[in-house]
Amino acid sequence: MIHPHVFFEALSYLAAFAVYFLLRRRFGDPIFTPLRFAALAAAVAGAVLGAKILFWLEDPQLTLRHLHDSAYFVGGKTIVGALAGGLVSVELFKRYVGLRASTGDLYAIPLAVGIAIGRMGCFLTGLADNTYGTPTRLPWAVNFGDGVPRHPTQLYEIVFLLLLIPALWRVLKQIAREQQAIFLPGDAFKLFMVAYMTFRLLCDFIKPYPRLFLGLGGIQWCCVLVLLYYASDVARWVRPHAPGVNPRVIRA
Repeated sequence: MIHPHVFFEALSYLAAFAVYFLLRRRFGDPIFTPLRFAALAAAVAGAVLGAKILFWLEDPQLTLRHLHDSAYFVGGKTIVGALAGGLVSVELFKRYVGLRASTGDLYAIPLAVGIAIGRMGCFLTGLADNTYGTPTRLPWAVNFGDGVPRHPTQLYEIVFLLLLIPALWRVLKQIAREQQAIFLPGDAFKLFMVAYMTFRLLCDFIKPYPRLFLGLGGIQWCCVLVLLYYASDVARWVRPHAPGVNPRVIRA
């Protein structure tokens, strides 16, 4: 029998790629095809590395205790680390090849769809997946098998992403119509990153992860860094005509 986590992870990849190709057909792609897939390869490589590194840093003491456990290093990963690693690798790739155009808009909705589906596998896996929330007495709390009712944080994330997808779709349509009063090329991906990192920064307060510094865990600190990276874009959305806000800064 296929493990739920394996099944939904595979389904998430298939769904994400299917949605990506549908969006590419619907909105077109300004990036030359070989360059697009080179950027995608860079994103995947960075995502794999980032997912591992942040997992290792999430609980440094636990990582140190498993220095000689290869299964620990191979098995663990984090979505936030994957997104941050993919972002860094694509930006480095674009700088290397001299590409200034945004490459991320077509990935925003596929990422949201893929993560939402993957979280179903996390939810069904239960305690072994280590993505559950802290104990709570709320009526929708879930017992994952140890008799303790907990926040179903996986379901919170699924609901959040399903609500985010229509907003991303509206941004994509506005960009396609070149109605650039607020949103510019690249902003669909930026909106996804800002929204998801904000959600994780807040949601991880109700997860039993170790706090590393100032009450924040490793994943939360990564979220903070990504949000700081996009701070100028958020300022542009909030105050598009404010002095000093550069509407032509295009990243990701």
